[in-house]
Amino acid sequence: MSIFNFPRINIKGLMAVNVGTANNDDYSNDVFPPGSQYAGQPVRLADSVNVQPLMYGMTDDEWITWVQTKGTFSDPPAKTTALQMARSEGSTATADAPTYLIPAEWNFYGDMGLTMMGVAVQGVTDPDKIIPDYLLSELQTATLSFNNRPDQTGRSTGMLIDINPEDPSNSQIFADFLSLQSGNSFLFSGKPSKAITRWINFQRNVNLTGPNGAAASFQCVIPLSELQGQPILDGMPNRSPSGQPLAGVVCRMVMFRSMQGINTFNYPGDTWFDQIEALYAKKGLNPTYVQLQGTIAPWFEGEMKSAPTGRYLIPGTNTIPVPAGCRANGPAVALAPAIATIDPVNYVVSIDLSASLPEKYAGSYDPMETSTNPKYDFGTLCLDIVYQGNTTTIASIPYTDMDNDKTGWLFDFPFDAGLLTAIQDGTLAISSPTYGTLLYESIYYVVSDQSGVYAEQDTTVATTSQFRDYGADTTEISFTVFRKGAIDTNTPLALWYYDTTPNQQPGNRQPLMLPYTSGQPISLPVDSPGNRLITAVPATYSLPPLSYGQFSLLTFPIINIRILPNNVDYSQYYVNPEDPQPVGNELLTFDVIYNEVLRNYYLLYPAMSMRIPLNDPTYWNDAEMAGRLMQRISLDYWALSEAMPRTRDLSASRRTLLTAWCLKFFGNTNAPSPVV
Repeated sequence: MSIFNFPRINIKGLMAVNVGTANNDDYSNDVFPPGSQYAGQPVRLADSVNVQPLMYGMTDDEWITWVQTKGTFSDPPAKTTALQMARSEGSTATADAPTYLIPAEWNFYGDMGLTMMGVAVQGVTDPDKIIPDYLLSELQTATLSFNNRPDQTGRSTGMLIDINPEDPSNSQIFADFLSLQSGNSFLFSGKPSKAITRWINFQRNVNLTGPNGAAASFQCVIPLSELQGQPILDGMPNRSPSGQPLAGVVCRMVMFRSMQGINTFNYPGDTWFDQIEALYAKKGLNPTYVQLQGTIAPWFEGEMKSAPTGRYLIPGTNTIPVPAGCRANGPAVALAPAIATIDPVNYVVSIDLSASLPEKYAGSYDPMETSTNPKYDFGTLCLDIVYQGNTTTIASIPYTDMDNDKTGWLFDFPFDAGLLTAIQDGTLAISSPTYGTLLYESIYYVVSDQSGVYAEQDTTVATTSQFRDYGADTTEISFTVFRKGAIDTNTPLALWYYDTTPNQQPGNRQPLMLPYTSGQPISLPVDSPGNRLITAVPATYSLPPLSYGQFSLLTFPIINIRILPNNVDYSQYYVNPEDPQPVGNELLTFDVIYNEVLRNYYLLYPAMSMRIPLNDPTYWNDAEMAGRLMQRISLDYWALSEAMPRTRDLSASRRTLLTAWCLKFFGNTNAPSPVV
């Protein structure tokens, strides 16, 4: 149920997404030109398998200058795949012609931060009048943020981190706080669970191209333990209608219409390159701003954290043509998936269309402008039930009415009691008289609450079933299977996986587990580093695509696993390599930790060096700074906004190496905890 629970607090605003872009490898379908030393090689800055920069024979200073400067490359194929549309900006590629690129892309100095801007409550849906008057009054002027304090000293603690920076399928939101504020006080504030990309859709907008036309959903929860004594609990029911105790609050967010200040719409051709080069000359930022719409609701024991659950409607083969004169990612758009639930007592069907309905952008490409992106009116849209060969329309959906912001684009439609059997046993569908069935109910909904995790390369074991998700401890991973909205532990699934790195040459489908049942722990080979994507289909269904290039990020269930490299033996640098946490010897110098670890972050993520340069040993050769580094790279900090590195791709062997260097300043493993 999750966001279908009452009361619902519905929000909308902007989110500044300040991701760094040098690690994305979006230009790896372009190649170095003939005559260059690396002619024919793909234009890549990051070896994400081994977590190292690709230097092309340059010094650090030469590389930094090169990636921020317009360069000439060649032999680009058409950039029409989802992987390229995910982030690519600024390319002037045409088939069989030279192309010009800034290798660091559009926001080299981004720090991965997320900042909500004017994300305000639009309306409250509370049919049972649970919320007391005083709280309802405060909610009507409340705003949501990742801030740690409600006053001017507060800062945003949110950040967006990719599991695999080469692939858009799995970004994660980390935050120390998710806070709903009214005036100078919080109505609630607490540490949320990790949110993960769901239903990334590159055909969301009929009049925007590339990543600007994309959308995705995220969901997190704040557990009850974080909310004790806070005003929001006065407006939450103690139990669900079916009796589950309150476990916290859930927040589902949809992000769409991504747009940078320096974008290729307002700055076409060479002007984009001129603007970006001038920006980089002063180490400036070019974050993207996304529209954000969401719902906050009670979260009850037993419900999933990272995804809404219910009856699952997926896009069919019918599409909506892009209207003449519009620019979009392809000639047609399809609705993204939707979730529906049935209330058999009050005879209400509820459906969440927040991720599904396309917009038609009509603005001037100002990222701060939010009123010029209305829903695209493609005619009548109906919610139907198909039962025993008959189709009955339950309701017409008023999807062009922007007042739906007040109800979070969740629709509650009463139905006649005589339709209960048909609705419970039949197939839900979203249809248009003009375009036919656009969404139809899949019998099965397969989803994982651990859909983006990390593992350590280990050649001493055949497989592992322990993965790092959102903290120091490891956990098992699994899929949950729903059949028409109810957990199904009987239907056998087949699990498959793809090796998705490097992005210009991913691997084909490989078998993993057959049969597989809901909730069963998953084991995966981890003998080599890189990224694996696991998917699941009912064993009686057709196979997922052989090629990852044909894999649908919109409808297939996924678990993304980043396997971090431990393929270098650092024992020569330790006083006693057998110690659980060894101390560094005289061979372990700053040059070693820079070449093995820090150079990757100094070059690819320059925001990390804006305060303290990662390449300068004079900043680090003292006990205080060593203590700070040791604390920030510890697994205890892994889920916090102050963790180093922000990208969460520091492997166990490299963490041990850095810690060994830090311990040299204290002489033993009982070093005092530094004050930060």
